[in-house]
Amino acid sequence: MRSSPTASLWRFLCDVRWVAMGCRKLLLHLIDLWNDDHSVLSLDFEQAWKKQQKNSEEGIGSEMGGLLSSSPSRPGFSLLYSLFMMFRPSLLKVIVLRLSSDLLSLFGLFTLRWAIFFCESQPVLDWAEYIYTLVILGSACCYAVSQHLLQRLSRKTAASAHAVLTGALYRKALSLSNSPQHQTHRTEVVSQLSVDVDQVSELVETLPWLFCTSLRVALCVGILWMELGIAVVGGVILLSFLIPVHSALERRIRLLQCSQVMIREESKNLIREMLNEMKALKLLAWELFFQHRVSEAWEQELETLRVLGYLKAFSMLIRICMPFLVCLSSLGAFVLMDEGNVLTPSQVFMFLCLFRLLLPPILKVHTLSSQLKQTKQSVCRLEEFLMTEDVDTKNFHSARPQESQNRLLHCDRCNNKTHCETGKESELFPMHRGSGGALSQYLRAFGWHWVALALLAQLGVCMVYVAHDGLLCVWTVEAKEVQGLEEWKELRNSRLSVYTLLGLLQALLVSWALYCLNCGSLRASQSLQCELLSSVLHLPLSIHLNTDPTHLLHTFTQIMYVIEEQLPQHVHTLGSCLLQMMATMLLITFIIPVFSMALCPLIFLFLTVQSHFSSVRKQVRNMSSVVTSVHMEQLNGDATLPNMREELCLNHFHQALGQNLQVQHNSIDMERWALLRLDAVCAVGLFLISLALLDSADYLDSGIIALALAYGFNMREVMHQYTVSAAEISSKVLPVQRICDYTKMEKEPEWSEDHKDPPDWPQKGDMEFIQYGTEACPTSPAFTGLSFSISKGENVGVVSKEKAETDGLISCLFRAVEASCGAVLIDGVNIASVGLQTLRSRLHLIPQVPTLFSCSLRANMDPFALSSDVQVWQALELCQLKEKLLHPIQPSSTAHRSFSPGQKRLLCLARALLGKARVLLVEEADPLDDSESERLLKQLVRTHLPECTVLWLSQNPNTVMHTDRVLVLDAGRAVEFDSPSVLIQQGMVFRQLLRESQRGSV
Repeated sequence: MRSSPTASLWRFLCDVRWVAMGCRKLLLHLIDLWNDDHSVLSLDFEQAWKKQQKNSEEGIGSEMGGLLSSSPSRPGFSLLYSLFMMFRPSLLKVIVLRLSSDLLSLFGLFTLRWAIFFCESQPVLDWAEYIYTLVILGSACCYAVSQHLLQRLSRKTAASAHAVLTGALYRKALSLSNSPQHQTHRTEVVSQLSVDVDQVSELVETLPWLFCTSLRVALCVGILWMELGIAVVGGVILLSFLIPVHSALERRIRLLQCSQVMIREESKNLIREMLNEMKALKLLAWELFFQHRVSEAWEQELETLRVLGYLKAFSMLIRICMPFLVCLSSLGAFVLMDEGNVLTPSQVFMFLCLFRLLLPPILKVHTLSSQLKQTKQSVCRLEEFLMTEDVDTKNFHSARPQESQNRLLHCDRCNNKTHCETGKESELFPMHRGSGGALSQYLRAFGWHWVALALLAQLGVCMVYVAHDGLLCVWTVEAKEVQGLEEWKELRNSRLSVYTLLGLLQALLVSWALYCLNCGSLRASQSLQCELLSSVLHLPLSIHLNTDPTHLLHTFTQIMYVIEEQLPQHVHTLGSCLLQMMATMLLITFIIPVFSMALCPLIFLFLTVQSHFSSVRKQVRNMSSVVTSVHMEQLNGDATLPNMREELCLNHFHQALGQNLQVQHNSIDMERWALLRLDAVCAVGLFLISLALLDSADYLDSGIIALALAYGFNMREVMHQYTVSAAEISSKVLPVQRICDYTKMEKEPEWSEDHKDPPDWPQKGDMEFIQYGTEACPTSPAFTGLSFSISKGENVGVVSKEKAETDGLISCLFRAVEASCGAVLIDGVNIASVGLQTLRSRLHLIPQVPTLFSCSLRANMDPFALSSDVQVWQALELCQLKEKLLHPIQPSSTAHRSFSPGQKRLLCLARALLGKARVLLVEEADPLDDSESERLLKQLVRTHLPECTVLWLSQNPNTVMHTDRVLVLDAGRAVEFDSPSVLIQQGMVFRQLLRESQRGSV
């Protein structure tokens, strides 16, 4: 990274240009105003890292050893020191900007305080009223610019550090052995260490914040001490008690989130199995069985979410009610300690604003301890990997269970953070321009009654919040009119009592709002989950065969994660901020009616900027999704990389990583510029409010003016939260639309026709094709004019040169494809008139590659428990599988691993024996399967299913010589149908297939 004075001056001028001109051109062109080349960054870090390694080997002390560590050889020190030396100019700028931002926020408070003194005819400075308003405007603008420069620089530095560490990690992994074993280990290790790279890069933003927070807290406490004296100790003591409670609650929440990730992983594996084996699932008519299994797994996950929601609600209750408790303890102690202590408007204003500035950093400091501990471990792992000569995965897999859970939780959050759209899915569904319809659908799933109750509760919370502050201001007004000590005591006691009652009411309303949010979000999750699962299971098999299961798995896991956890929080924040903004505008308009003239233009400007910010966020997501996918594909190991030269791989990777860094830098510029416009609207609003208040100082009390200024000062944070939440909702609500799109797709016919399906059908197994024809589709070729009949108990071989035709015949009988003409009759009943589940459950299939699911062996044979255990044992004994089971039938997730392919086919036969099959389809066995199992299968079919109609499907005529008749298919037509002996003599196609099979065997 450049560190010369010329480069520093150039960057400063670029920052000024960014503030002055904005980033409008960045929406069309990626212009890197910072002009940092990733190759230069990587080269600088490599040189710094080699130099630090050399110093560590020689035992040379570092000039920063006393600051960062007592010993340079301490694990992780070398990597941290290299990063610090490389990004030292940027880090120092971040610290200076952080300090400037904190000081400017306090200066803004003092300017408003001076305005209050001016209204009380006690001016601190001999200025005119318009001078005060200009100073307020200038302080607000300076704070906004410093805050945005801080966020821009810190985020860009973190992105650069992330890119540098990623490049070093990839370069080290590529330099290791390219043997297949090491390649696999390398991919696993790099995938795990990428999480550590995320945590270490976040340290670039955390350390300057941590360094400056102590000064911010000290200044705020010092100012409060000057205002209230020793009474501040009461609030500090209460904070010292509540914050550890809040921290312990947050730790409990993180532990529960870790267990939830494990539960979600189990559900993900179950859904992956369901999607990968969808063809077997549909032909077995087991959709309801898997729907029940997935629903049970989701119920367990929802139960965890319910408990987690209550814990989060309690944590949020503490955060919301903490200002009230601190105000009650500090202000109560102030007025009770001395009868002469009377609250003034300036004291109330400074107390309310300072504690709101003080609370977020104090809450965040206690949550940083575990984050810094994990970051320390990440730094040590990264340094160990970068200094090692070869990969030993045992060293990187031996983390403690708690640490592994935290890493898994971090991975889960990272994986679900941005991936809401994939290229293949966007081809499957059209892009939706608006999110209003999707939000309406989500609220419908949420439950309109829960929406109404939550809004009423939040409205009550907002009203009580305003009443709290209004009561303090009215108290200061009434205190001026008190004549005697007894009257003052009565006023003090009554106001403290009302303030306490309002606090209790606020706690009840907050609890009510959070309870409604939790219940509604759980209802929405369950409703959308069931709707999605039912829709996917009802999709035709042709759609499943044309869709990559990973895309559906993405919908079930990552998209549902967004709906379950992220979307409810954003909706809650949006509603709360909207009510706070409305309350603020109504309150200020009530105090100074002339402000209503500027209200409509300000609202228009705010909505314009908010819409612009949402558009910027959308473009940022589109750019990031394209470039980041290339980067992550290479980081996790592309199959083509081992065949390329190392230098070419590095150049290709650095090029992709440089594009990723450039997109991130420009995305940061775009977002910060949009938010800077929002701050301009806030500054103009605060300027107009202060101007109108100071102009009305002759007839307005200073307490009322202090209240209006306090709400105007806090509008910036509320508007920022509203804007960000609205943009997040516009993107995260689109998965709801995706689920609704699945419900609108073409579905299979009805699974069951209760009023039409014959109860004991089929009883004989007679089968007749009448001029049957289908159109070509992914599951079946085109059939034309199939006309033949099969009698009860007949064994018929079906032979075709193409396996697609025998598979197509299975699809026709199981109605995976519908007839375009003609009909298929079984026992005189048209299969098109029978419910789909009824049809498929009455037909039995022994596929070439059987599937056993990850459930108990009992469930694999009889999922709906229609047979007794005795009958199951008898079927297993007939198929000679009883000896394979050393224990009673019990759940076993690895049952399919202990059975050979031939034994799995015998298990399918046992399933047909249990179901008293009348129609059985047997595909040709794999040539590599054991012949003993196949002989046993044919013998059991002949002896135990004598009245069953059996179709033996094969491409080898030799395997169907034992059948009564053979049906020969060619080009979608039934060309020959007679006994094997006749076809050997007269069948032209059959004899040709026979000769080809004999030549193939030779």
